This record gives sequence, C-alpha cells and structure tokens, in this order.
Amino acid sequence: MKNIFFVFALFLIAFISCKPQSEKNNAVGDTLNHGSIIDTVEKILVSLSPPSNGKNYVLGDKITITVNRKNNKDIDSVALLLNNKTKVVLDKEMKFIWDTKNEKTGTNLIEVEYKTGKTLRKVAKKLILFSDIKPKKYGFKIKNTYKHDVLAYTQGLFWYNGFLYEATGLKGESTVRKVKLENGDVVQSFAIPSDVFGEGITMSDNKIVQITWQDGKGYVYDIVSFKQVDEFGYSGEGWGLTSDGQKLFMSNGTPQIHILEKQSYSIIDELEVYDEKGPVKYLNELEYINGEIYANIYRYETIARIDPNTGKVLAYIDLSHILPMTDYTHNTDVLNGIAYDSEKKRLFVTGKLWPKLFEIELTEK
Repeated sequence: MKNIFFVFALFLIAFISCKPQSEKNNAVGDTLNHGSIIDTVEKILVSLSPPSNGKNYVLGDKITITVNRKNNKDIDSVALLLNNKTKVVLDKEMKFIWDTKNEKTGTNLIEVEYKTGKTLRKVAKKLILFSDIKPKKYGFKIKNTYKHDVLAYTQGLFWYNGFLYEATGLKGESTVRKVKLENGDVVQSFAIPSDVFGEGITMSDNKIVQITWQDGKGYVYDIVSFKQVDEFGYSGEGWGLTSDGQKLFMSNGTPQIHILEKQSYSIIDELEVYDEKGPVKYLNELEYINGEIYANIYRYETIARIDPNTGKVLAYIDLSHILPMTDYTHNTDVLNGIAYDSEKKRLFVTGKLWPKLFEIELTEK
C-alpha cells in the first residue's frame, strides 16, 4: 500500500475516469443485475424492473419491485424492507415503486419478509447503485509555492488558526507536527510510538484526531499541548481522516468511507464512493471543503470531490505534473495531502517526501 519507491509511474497512469415464532433466512446473496429474480424461497418470487440506462441501476432510478406469491393462499402478509430504514407492507397488487433518489451509491439492501401463520421468513439481496452524473473535470493553476520538508512522508494535513498541521508516516518516523506555512518550519511536533505507522489527522472540537494504518488504533491529542487525551479502536486499515464539524469521515484504501461519531469515535454509517462507471478505489487522504469531501486517490495525481450525503463523485481534479520533474529524486513518492484555509479560501496540496507545497486554484476543463 505504502510503497515509498513509487515515483515515475505516476506519469504513465491516465486520469481515472460495497414476535411470533420465526424462521429466518437472512443471508445476503449475490449482487443483482437488471431484471434479476431476487430469490425463490418456497412460496414467493421477486423481480425488479430493468435500470433506466439499460446497463446499471443508478441513483434516482424508480425500480418496480414485484412479488409473485405463486397463488399460495397460506401467505398472510408480505413486506419490503429497504436499506433497513423503510418498511412497506404490500397491497394486493404485490408491487412497489422504489424511488432511489434519496439513497446512496454502492450497496443497497432489499429484504422481502413474509409471514405464513406463525412463521416469519426473510430473504435479502444486494443491489448496486451507480452515480447518476458524469463528474466534472478540473485542472489547476498554481498561485503560490512554499517549502515543504522533503523528509516528511505526508499522511494527513489540515489548516487551523494560521498553521498547517501535518501527520507523517512510516514506522519509527511517524510524527504529528505544527508547521509554519511561509517557510515550512516545524514549530511544534512529537513522535508517535515507533512501532506504529501513522496515518490521517483532522481537528474535532479543538482536538487532533489521528488514525493508524494497520494497528486498529486512533489517538486524540490536545491541539495546544499535543498531549494525548484519548484513544480508540477500529477494525481494518486506516488511511485518511476529515471532519465536517459534526462527524468524522475515515478512508481505508477502498471505495468505502466510514462515518464516525465525533465523541465515541465509533462507526455509525458508511459511504461507498461511485462515479458513473463504478466504484472508486484507493481513497486516501481526506479534507472536508464547502460541503464536499476531497480525497486523494492513491498512486494517481487525482483528487476526487465526493458528495458526503450520497457517495457519488461530483468532480475529479487532475493534478498531473504539479511537482516539476526537476524536483524529483529516487525517494519522491505520491501526491498526498490536502488542506483548506476557509477564512482566506486557500487550497493547499503536497505529497509524500515532496520538497514543495502548493496553493492552487481550480480551473474547470
């Protein structure tokens, strides 16, 4: 994942365009294709109308779900459960039109629950929703260039109260630091345990929250003293982290973004990031900017702008060749690090072991 020697392949990669007595079957089967039958469970058959574009279901499709009871009179009731939040008891027509405009991209869950006497049965299947839009494309214009510590293996970055806060990675070299923008000087820093690979950071309630790569640990520090004040755990890998002020968003290198409660740091929801072509993998460092999540895509000189309500990609920012070839060495690694100064509306980007940090302005293609 974190190959430090990945350098010139960047330029060869093109821009990229998840009660009564009951008897239950709760297994979630294969993902549905258009026109598929959900399942046959003794007495019912469930089918879906095809997607609007004839290929994949997209956000906003109105999907007709039809239940055939095979003329069995023993079934007392049939209900649909959609994404564990909407329950619909079907009438005699045994049809329901599911308007997906308020759902999320990626995996959506359809459950069919029916009752015969005192027996309750349930069958579930997954349905994938692609994005309903083609992402906009942006380039960039460099407004200012600043010095960046060429030994900083940048994993996380944010702006607060006139300073950049940066997390660096690699075992034995992971730090959290406060950096002066104008000259790149580190004015305050500390090292995290040498056996831990540090990853993304964000600010939440005047505290710095940090995740780690494969240790399943998160740390919380006082933003003034840098003293650790809390710790939390999670499963899987941690890559990037950001906050909208109410909750945290954590990436793990997949198309999935976990949503964390900001006090307990427990996972309360998730997004699956999709564009109109499919899932967007390798989501890395994150930054919340003006109602959108900006995400570095690992090993690509590309930032995805993501709708945090649906998971769909709104735009791609192509940062190809932002670091001049003359600044590359055998150690230079990938683009990673996004920070935003909301007061002065300044957008900053950098990379792992880069000698420079850039203030950029986006230009629509």
